Amino acid sequence: MDEVSRYGGTGRNDAVRRIGRTLAIGVGALLFAPACLAAPSPAPQAPVVAAPSFGFVGLEVADLEAAKKFYIDGVGMKQVLVLSKPTDPFQKIALNFSGDPRTGGTLLILIHHDKPMAPRTQPPAGMVGMMVPDTHAAAARLRAHGYTVLREPDASAKGPVLTSLARDPDGLMVELSEYRGAPTP
Repeated sequence: MDEVSRYGGTGRNDAVRRIGRTLAIGVGALLFAPACLAAPSPAPQAPVVAAPSFGFVGLEVADLEAAKKFYIDGVGMKQVLVLSKPTDPFQKIALNFSGDPRTGGTLLILIHHDKPMAPRTQPPAGMVGMMVPDTHAAAARLRAHGYTVLREPDASAKGPVLTSLARDPDGLMVELSEYRGAPTP
């Protein structure tokens, strides 16, 4: 079988053009392939959440501004997100200690409903616990902003965990814990 009939052409010029195109494509592939193989592949994207973790705690508050003042000024948190739209019948903001919602730390979400379901007759049940580097400094900060500290360990207290207690504006117990020693199971 001659080159003309193999490539389906009717004349020698058609066959030469087809062979030339095939050869050019093959040479181009040979020249381009090493560059593709040598080029670094894009780095795989790390997942946003690498391992399961505790993401947030949501608290319903009667007065959003009073709660923000307590947790931001008194406790030292930072507002990182607004989670509600202006048209929502509630306001939701997220706070954490780093100021970056992607750090992996637990978010405290304050939720205020424009029309609460029913007025509270007693403080909310439960407690919010926060780890702090120095419970005495945390208690002093709360006092400096006009909040009452219900309990604080003596300055000479020893032990693996020292804790101060306060109540937020809605009456929820807030525990500020300082871990001093290695955790024991």
